Amino acid sequence: MQCPECGESAADVRLMYCEQCGAKMPARPADAPRPSARNSRPSRPASEPAYASELMEEEEEDRRERTGTRRPVAPAAAAEVADEDPYTGPRWLKDVPGHSQSVLGVGLVAFSLVLSILPFFPNVGVLGSTLTLVGGVALVARELRRSGEAPGWVDHVPLVLMRPEVPAAYTLLLAALTLKLAGPNLLLPLWLAGTLLVGVEQYKQVIAGPDGVSRQFDVRSLLRFPRVVALAGVAVCLVALYLPWGRTLADGSPVPDNAPVPGSVQAGPPELRVIPSNRPADDSLYSAGGGSVTRSGWDVPMSELPLLALLALLVIAALHPEVEPPAFLRWVPLGAVSVSLLWALASVRLAVGPFAFLFGLGAAGFLAVRQALGRDGPDARLPPEDDAYDDAYDPAQDGETERDTG
Repeated sequence: MQCPECGESAADVRLMYCEQCGAKMPARPADAPRPSARNSRPSRPASEPAYASELMEEEEEDRRERTGTRRPVAPAAAAEVADEDPYTGPRWLKDVPGHSQSVLGVGLVAFSLVLSILPFFPNVGVLGSTLTLVGGVALVARELRRSGEAPGWVDHVPLVLMRPEVPAAYTLLLAALTLKLAGPNLLLPLWLAGTLLVGVEQYKQVIAGPDGVSRQFDVRSLLRFPRVVALAGVAVCLVALYLPWGRTLADGSPVPDNAPVPGSVQAGPPELRVIPSNRPADDSLYSAGGGSVTRSGWDVPMSELPLLALLALLVIAALHPEVEPPAFLRWVPLGAVSVSLLWALASVRLAVGPFAFLFGLGAAGFLAVRQALGRDGPDARLPPEDDAYDDAYDPAQDGETERDTG
């Protein structure tokens, strides 16, 4: 823009008067661009260093802090601050879905099940793996719904699996299957860690407390007759699963009781003459038990079936007298003993393990038969009611009778 008097060009279009002659400058066109806040600052001379503008910006920021006026936060930055998770719990649970240690425990257990597919790791069996996976899905869905971070698949989980009895039973299931994994293996620490994470949290949430599942059970009743007999019988059955249950060949098939052992002298023809010689005692080819190994009760297929069946027997026996179970529930202990008996008879051998298991199973069956016959119901646990004759007794009438006879 030029001055109409002296023709001097103005550096700033906002000037109303000429800086040289003082004449009035013409009006600024309406379509002229407005200078930005950065351009309103005096232009840096050529001799000024490049970092001078940065120093001026820092000085201006310090002035704003001293006066208490800060630059407005950009909308994008404000949205980022609002999207931050206000989680204040343990740091190691921050990235876990639902911030639940039970979800982390289920993850460790699921990882253990994946490792158990490998041949050099133990496993909990087909039945144990299936129940563990189903219970884990139900527990994760319950924890995600409780935390308010439930994804879409949680809505497809049946509501019956959301009851507090399900995580309590799942905790007991993990603890029971730990017995089968007991031994020197790398899978046991992972399984124990997952079981402890699930058990500690679920004990506080659904087991302990006035509204917990524990109020429906009276565990101390297992120490009274006749339940103590069943408790001792189940303990004997569990110990028997660690005892020898016979021998198996190298391919896993059982050794026949009357068949000659491979690698022994009896396996040869009758006319074979053996020359006496000193052979290594640890050589399996010439030893009496060459090619066969001793197996325990846990090595028998479906060994988790009697474990869970006998555990269900104890759970039903520990019900509180005030709890009214369904009528069919009294037949469950007898069914558990029957299933365990069929499993033992199908794999029985001339060994100490099967006979000890059958002995303990007979003690557990004593209580199962009593419950099936209705002789161990809630009425049998309560003390007998007072006789009607005792309620009608009046001491005053007895005194009057004595005076009349006197």
